[in-house]
Amino acid sequence: MAQEAVGRPLPPDLRAWWLYADGARFGPHVGDSGWLIPPGFVPYSIAEALKIRRLWMDVAREIGPLEQLEAFVDAENNRPAGTACHTWLPAWMPVATNHGGGNLFVDLRGGPQYGCVMEFYRDAGALAEPAWNDVAAMLYDIADRLTENEAQLDQAGLLYWQ
Repeated sequence: MAQEAVGRPLPPDLRAWWLYADGARFGPHVGDSGWLIPPGFVPYSIAEALKIRRLWMDVAREIGPLEQLEAFVDAENNRPAGTACHTWLPAWMPVATNHGGGNLFVDLRGGPQYGCVMEFYRDAGALAEPAWNDVAAMLYDIADRLTENEAQLDQAGLLYWQ
């Protein structure tokens, strides 16, 4: 479903993660699971990821003239994964939210950093280097940080990063 929507293959580690745990439960507050991904992101389910991806693509289409946007997006979609961009690209698959205009996404463009995890913010785009080389590296980092007691549980049992 997700792979067909994007029109690009999903990395095996992303597929495995979504098959094992399809996101986190959202409640009336931040998230029923707390901030599972440092520094403060909550994983999307596959359905939520596809919905948010469509939303970001709609926002990108509203920003500029269509004829200019199409040429720009085509050029950016052909740049290597891990390359910064101010506008949401169809080759990006969101995987988590901070509930404040920020998303983690997996970059599905080609190149040596295919599958890297980057941050995107509505006001700035994706400007920084990849946060992780891939989803597996992100999950290992979370496990290491939990082992090092870099997170705490609140009284409701929700996870927060220090």
